[in-house]
Amino acid sequence: MNEHKSIWQQLLEKKVSRRSAIQGAVATGIAATLPVQVAKAAANNGAPAEKVTAKPAQRAPFVSSKVTTADTITLPRGYSYQILAPWGEDLGNGLTVGFNHDYVGYFPIDMLEGGKSSEDALLTINHEYVNPLFLGTTERTAANMEKEKRSMGVSVVRVKLQNGKWEVVKNDPHNRRIDGLTDIELTGPAAGSAAVKGATRVKGTIGNCSGGQTPWGTLLTCEENVDGYTKQWEGTGYEASHQGWITEIDPFDPQSTPRKHTAMGRFRHENAAVTVARDGRVVVYMGDDMRDACVYKYVSKGKYNPQDRKANLNLLSEGDLYVADFSAGKWLLLDYDRNKGLKDAKKADGKPMFTSQADILVDARAAALAIKATPTDRPEDIEIHPLTGEVYIALTNNSVHGNYFGQIVKLSEQNDDWTSEKFKWEVFAVGGPQSGFSSPDNLVFDPYGNLWMVTDSGTGEDTIYDFLGNNSMFFFPTEGPNKGKAYRFCTGPVEAEMTGPVWSPDGKTLFVSIQHPGEDTQSLDKPTSTFAALPGSNIPRPTLVAIRGFPGWKEA
Repeated sequence: MNEHKSIWQQLLEKKVSRRSAIQGAVATGIAATLPVQVAKAAANNGAPAEKVTAKPAQRAPFVSSKVTTADTITLPRGYSYQILAPWGEDLGNGLTVGFNHDYVGYFPIDMLEGGKSSEDALLTINHEYVNPLFLGTTERTAANMEKEKRSMGVSVVRVKLQNGKWEVVKNDPHNRRIDGLTDIELTGPAAGSAAVKGATRVKGTIGNCSGGQTPWGTLLTCEENVDGYTKQWEGTGYEASHQGWITEIDPFDPQSTPRKHTAMGRFRHENAAVTVARDGRVVVYMGDDMRDACVYKYVSKGKYNPQDRKANLNLLSEGDLYVADFSAGKWLLLDYDRNKGLKDAKKADGKPMFTSQADILVDARAAALAIKATPTDRPEDIEIHPLTGEVYIALTNNSVHGNYFGQIVKLSEQNDDWTSEKFKWEVFAVGGPQSGFSSPDNLVFDPYGNLWMVTDSGTGEDTIYDFLGNNSMFFFPTEGPNKGKAYRFCTGPVEAEMTGPVWSPDGKTLFVSIQHPGEDTQSLDKPTSTFAALPGSNIPRPTLVAIRGFPGWKEA
């Protein structure tokens, strides 16, 4: 092996080489032997979806769209989109939608009664960060810094489908904004510890990237890039150790207090893929979106009870946190009392790196690397195949090691048990000009087991990403001769990412966020995009869009 290459790069080269050698009948045979149902695996990012019996597709169910750099959403023939809940939209009661939409959660309004409404729902929309030029906050005043905090977090928005068009229900009592100043409770081993400055309650949730939905009907919003605000919001009381967690929000109870679950670790949380194992324990797969960072999973101590929502609300407060060692195919336990390697870890000056479980959780990345977990190439979204139980991981890229286009890998737990401490993995798809996609980001499975993916690439002309055009959404068969082949479904506006895709339960609407259109704009006089701008304005607006034209899920 070349010692100048990263551990992950060396592992990838071996896997890609092996994949090429077995990509014929042997690989297909392996897929065919996988179980039809592992336990409770959910398609649609955990949002409810109608059950189907049809098999995964062998090819794309649409005519692929072309590469483009147009400042619009380019869709295949027969599909259309509408702008829904853009930045600044009035929700009533003094509330407005936040900035830079990311993950979208779909909660049918009748979900707690066992319903799956595809025409009436609560949407939760993450707001990751702000653009001070567009927000008008370039001057570092106290008022502007507060405005930025108020523009992040999560919007809870009631929507209804009326005459074929989705509409925001203004003044609905469920409409809510959880932002960078909202009171939030800390749970788990780090709460009240010196590692979080003794806090049991903190201010705000920020850096809200992707997320997940729980079977008991709550949102898990993931706090990603939080450290830089120590300088950006200097003098405002911002405390970085109070951010970088997974925050649970109950969209059905507007009076509820959100909770940050410290048992799940603090790092640059991109996602939360939630499932229920055979024994009833809840398992959550998570990625640390950073170059040379790791993949984690949390296993609850308690068990999920579909008849006791109140008890389920505590399942993420106590459990075990693991990190992946891809070299050995093992999950390493991040527990101070049960992993001697963490007690023995030393700083450069010879002092202990950690003195408690709270220390480990607050700096989970350092703890992971101290026990030789595998640093990977920006693990962004992770999702679980609803039929096979395999875990798919989007590794966006890592320019430091020459991985400019990223990969999607899939992980199979030993004995098809998500609580297992051993796993195998392989490469599912490789980005680059040869495949047509680059820098995989958010993933979502449909109920058939087909994979849909959106990209997170440097876009535009005269870049190594020319072949991609603007960031796009792709479809991948997961079985058959075209397994792992990318089909372009649609393309987003200039300099935007398409993020957080989720379907209505009937499969007839796909909700997608359009994040940071015109991101590279230097002057309001010459914006690089005007997507979703208000009439009379040239400032582009991040927004949710609802894509229609899908036939809905069919049985067979």
